[in-house]
Amino acid sequence: MSSLKHSFSQAISYLFHPGIMPTVGAFFVLWSVPETYSWSTIFKITSTVFVGTYVSPLIAILLLRASKIISSIHLIEREDRIYPYITGAACAFATAAFLRTAMAPMEIYLSVYGTAFVLIISTILIPYFKSSAHMAGAAGFFALYLCLHQRYGVGRPEYLLLLLVVLGAVAWSRISLKRHTLQELLSGGLLGFFTVYALLSQQS
Repeated sequence: MSSLKHSFSQAISYLFHPGIMPTVGAFFVLWSVPETYSWSTIFKITSTVFVGTYVSPLIAILLLRASKIISSIHLIEREDRIYPYITGAACAFATAAFLRTAMAPMEIYLSVYGTAFVLIISTILIPYFKSSAHMAGAAGFFALYLCLHQRYGVGRPEYLLLLLVVLGAVAWSRISLKRHTLQELLSGGLLGFFTVYALLSQQS
């Protein structure tokens, strides 16, 4: 039973990994905005976000592990998160700037800027506690969905409740795996939500 619980927790953690949430958000924005985009444009934008916010930071993490600067690619220890977070923030800033120049929807590049801000603030908090990146990513998507719902009438209000269930499942999985405390989960969730919501709501 404990093995099943652990496997289920791991599955939720992988499914809602913070590294892929910006890409999920980008695809959702392209589906939501009134403008119609070709599949080639959708592919170019989402692949840019994927490479800039997931692939590039992942390569950096693997290089940091290979050079023994960090002890694990899972970033369990607080100290292991400093260099990957700084690298991830730099990649996110560069990706957002490129998307803005390429005239991608503002909701996409602002969300990617939000990813960078969250990583910077999380790095600052590392000496005190390791704010949950999983909760920040999931809560950031919740904020994105809420803003798109308010601006374009996307989806149904009950889907917001479903996303709250997802947030609860992510929090449960991180607690179950003993990766975070409630304080770290709460700080990550609040940081992810308010950063993205503040960036997007001012453009309404």
